[in-house]
Amino acid sequence: MKRNSEHILTEWLVVNCQLGDAEALQQLMKIWYPKLLRYAYRQLGDQQKAQDAVQNTFEVVAKTIRKIKDPGSFAKWVYQILQHKGVDIIRQKQRQDRLSNEYVQFQDLHTAEQACVNDGSEDFEFEQLLSDLQPQLYQLVHLHYLEGFTMLEISEMLAIPAGTIKSRLHQARKLIQSNLQNSKSSQSGDIK
Repeated sequence: MKRNSEHILTEWLVVNCQLGDAEALQQLMKIWYPKLLRYAYRQLGDQQKAQDAVQNTFEVVAKTIRKIKDPGSFAKWVYQILQHKGVDIIRQKQRQDRLSNEYVQFQDLHTAEQACVNDGSEDFEFEQLLSDLQPQLYQLVHLHYLEGFTMLEISEMLAIPAGTIKSRLHQARKLIQSNLQNSKSSQSGDIK
């Protein structure tokens, strides 16, 4: 990387930050904020998420700037932090989307169950949909959908890898859907 007056100023500000100068940290942030925001926006495609990533980056910078041994490496260091914060935001969005989709699927099952109850089959209960599930699958469905625990929390509780929980919940949803379809077909057979 070519050294220019901005890089020299950055190095000087980093040294002063390491000496505890809060004003130097403010100046450093003022210089780097627009650059990091442009980079984060290109990475994330959303202005608010980009601002969050830069804010999170500056929080790390403020806490750990004293650990930089070579003030000339600040640019590389700060972009690495921003990259990690951007990835964290992308992962968080993916988790939220996945949980939202799972919730919609669960709501669809619950709506179908309510439709069966409203059609006159008063003794149909949600538990019947779960009746054929193995205890380990029932446990996951109960914890995730009825109690609201995340897959990561369940993973920690049960000491099972999160990927295993995800695949077992998928398997449980398939079995519940099958139970629901069997229940509907048996009810339509009873009506005839």
